[in-house]
Amino acid sequence: MHTVAVSHLDLFLVLLGVGAAGGILSGMLGVGGGIIFVPALYFTMRAFFPGAFHVMHVAVATSLSLVMATSASSTYWHNRRGAVDFSLLKAWALPMVCGVTLGTFLASYVESAFLKDFFAAITVLIAIYIMLGRDPAEDAPLQPHRIPPGMQKVLAGAIGTVASMLGIGGAMLNIPLMTYIGLPIRRSVGTGAALAVVISLPGVIGYILLGLYRAPTLPPYCLGYMNWMMLACILPASMLLSPVGVHLSHKMPRKALRCIFAMVLLIVSWRMFMT
Repeated sequence: MHTVAVSHLDLFLVLLGVGAAGGILSGMLGVGGGIIFVPALYFTMRAFFPGAFHVMHVAVATSLSLVMATSASSTYWHNRRGAVDFSLLKAWALPMVCGVTLGTFLASYVESAFLKDFFAAITVLIAIYIMLGRDPAEDAPLQPHRIPPGMQKVLAGAIGTVASMLGIGGAMLNIPLMTYIGLPIRRSVGTGAALAVVISLPGVIGYILLGLYRAPTLPPYCLGYMNWMMLACILPASMLLSPVGVHLSHKMPRKALRCIFAMVLLIVSWRMFMT
């Protein structure tokens, strides 16, 4: 196992900061946090464990663990308000799990540098979508588009593959698709949280199993590719401060939030490309 080069206190404080920032930003911007946690974890490990290998794989797996916990909590509250569409959830769950299985398998056998650049490239596309897109109003009239059920399942599988390789819950991919086929935005958000659990749970299991044989080359405190110490430090701070982000989101113009988040993602993408 790789030797720890810095004090545990330094790392603990940094991880608390990552959790706090991730919780506030995810609360402000309505995202699950994976798009924030993956680069934060990647750069943290690069700084604290410079000799460790497969740091991008660890960042992705640990991010999925965080997404699983936060999304499960979110799903519970959305379901209490009747905002989870279980018929769509059942229809998409199996193809999505198949996609996740494929994604984790592919990710575990590619180089960390490729996974990093793939994340950065997709993040650029997400940033452009956030910057140019609009928030659909909750009371806006629905304009459903017909997508055959079979094609919906294919798209769900593709989303599972991409999301599991990126370490995200897939809300930024799922919600636009659900609103496109006519699901109200409130139910799309609630169902998206449930689908994030569908993506993250098998993804975490897959990354743990596939990373076990690489244990000697991974950073300390890893179970497979999942770093349980980072999870334990980040998760409480993230969940504690997420409501603060929600409160702040109501104090700032939504368009300004979208532009700020998009610019942050573009800067992160550039830094990851250049690393």
